[in-house]
Amino acid sequence: MSRVIDIHCHRECGPAAALVRPEAERLGRRPLQIGNELTREVNRRQLESLRPKMESVEVRLADMDAMGVDVQALSVSPYHLFYWVEGDLGLDAFRTINDDLAELVRAYPDRFFGLGAIPLQDTDAAIAELDRCRKELGFPGIEVSTHVEGEELSSPRLAPFWEAVEDLGAVVFIHPTGFTHPDRFTDHYFFNTIGHPLESTICVGRLIFDGVMERHPELKIVVAHGGGFLPAYAGRFDHAYHAREDVRSPIPRPPSEYLSRFYFDTMVFEPDQLGFLISKYGADHILLGTDYPYDMGETDPLGLIGKVEGLTPEEVDLIAGGNAARLLGVSAE
Repeated sequence: MSRVIDIHCHRECGPAAALVRPEAERLGRRPLQIGNELTREVNRRQLESLRPKMESVEVRLADMDAMGVDVQALSVSPYHLFYWVEGDLGLDAFRTINDDLAELVRAYPDRFFGLGAIPLQDTDAAIAELDRCRKELGFPGIEVSTHVEGEELSSPRLAPFWEAVEDLGAVVFIHPTGFTHPDRFTDHYFFNTIGHPLESTICVGRLIFDGVMERHPELKIVVAHGGGFLPAYAGRFDHAYHAREDVRSPIPRPPSEYLSRFYFDTMVFEPDQLGFLISKYGADHILLGTDYPYDMGETDPLGLIGKVEGLTPEEVDLIAGGNAARLLGVSAE
């Protein structure tokens, strides 16, 4: 069996957070001020229980062993994607994140790969840091959020960035950060349970309809949380494409043809939901994810895959690690 590789797992970068804290205070940006008061209190308590998992390599390795995960493709906590920090300070923050991650990977090369963080608020800096992540730090991919402070990833400004991603063969892991229109999502943790998959749905839709996927056929994009809501309801996009000229005009092929090129993690919690993704998009397009160490994560990822009816051992092997190894360009053994 291939090594079990977790494509969706996070760590924090204390040095980068400390670096931007004075700027956050100056701008009045307060962490965890999302949701209602109960949600904020739960978040505060959760941070205390998460701290050992975020800060202790020994705790993380023990948890990985308990879950049956051989390797984590580590990405920074989405709330440490500091797109709001401008100028040299922003660039320094992202370089600090990546240097910190590279140090951990060098110390435990058999247990961790790095997915770098990129300063998308500055196109030239983003391309330069992407190049450094690939060539100097040896990261097989990067993590990006679903938007850049409200700006779409399909923005014309970022066209050179996507060209560089394709040229460098970097895997892109897309992870949402809350939801951009939170007024109706304050209660019941909706900003996460509805907002996160909805954010991914909008982002993927824009990448398709704004032509990014058409212009860059070699992109390797993995979308967190099973791809959001879109993979389960893509027929609505296709129906509109065939029914309306205003939907057809941006792209020459039906949306589902582009959607089938994306990859999705297993973070959907239910075996029948995971089974649908596999049957619809193929076992070769699904990657194991846990969302470690958060409470919205999956603590038994292999158990979830094992509950999907009708999978062959070869398909299980692909989902558990073979697909990730192929995409990341690393050994499966």
